[in-house]
Amino acid sequence: MAGSLNQDYAAHTLFTFAEIPASPIWANRAARLRRWFTIAFAETWLAVWLFRAKGRLRAAGVPALPGVCDMLSRALFHVSIGDRVEIGPGLMMSHGHVVIDGRTRIGRNCQINPWVTIGLSNSKKLGFSVDGPTIGDNVHIGTGAKILGPVSIGDHVRIGANAVVVHDVPANVTVVGAPARIVGAAPPIATDDGDASGRDAQLLSRMHQAIVDYKLRRQSLKSLVDTLIGSFEIGSDSLRANGDAHKDDLIFLDAVAATGGEESQQVLAAIDAIDSALGNSG
Repeated sequence: MAGSLNQDYAAHTLFTFAEIPASPIWANRAARLRRWFTIAFAETWLAVWLFRAKGRLRAAGVPALPGVCDMLSRALFHVSIGDRVEIGPGLMMSHGHVVIDGRTRIGRNCQINPWVTIGLSNSKKLGFSVDGPTIGDNVHIGTGAKILGPVSIGDHVRIGANAVVVHDVPANVTVVGAPARIVGAAPPIATDDGDASGRDAQLLSRMHQAIVDYKLRRQSLKSLVDTLIGSFEIGSDSLRANGDAHKDDLIFLDAVAATGGEESQQVLAAIDAIDSALGNSG
């Protein structure tokens, strides 16, 4: 459990933006202490820890304590995770208010925003089943989304706010709406260097245009972030490396968009840094 907890904790450290001064030593230690308390108590990292602890205690046959962990998670963070749920390391839950139930599997490094339900379906087509969704790695689930029934969600999928997912979703796409539908599907994977270069050029053009549209207020920050992250993920190794180099900027923008934050100098600086890097890639 220690390894998965370390990765869960590391996922939350990226969402604490207070700068830690290198000196003087007392300021450095005070800032680190504040960050630790923010992550441990102000955010929902502790809810993830309680879920991990509940599973270990139940597997060890310890009475009562698994139920206590469950009650604390519900009471403090409004997070309810069933006993049959399996979740990989690196889970990020932004602000709690999450329900996950049924025989559900969630991969590594997934982010779940508030008011999300992941669980069972009782539709006329499927009937009642205790099987819940199977969700891949690096999946972002937007605020208020619902994923219901024994559906499969591929890796690197982004599920829009208030989407209702009741069908399988392939990897590397964004889905929105009720019922959820694919928007901005990934271009086909290139088979040689020439095709890869052409695809990267199209992705760079798409990202440049998304930045322009955002600055002209023709699209939201959330839409811009979805385009940037999705394009980096399906690009060539070189383009993905460019995205990795600006991972902190992308995470910052994603966090601001997820919490409904407004345009600021920090947001514009992060966008400009990415835009400049795209120019160097072109």
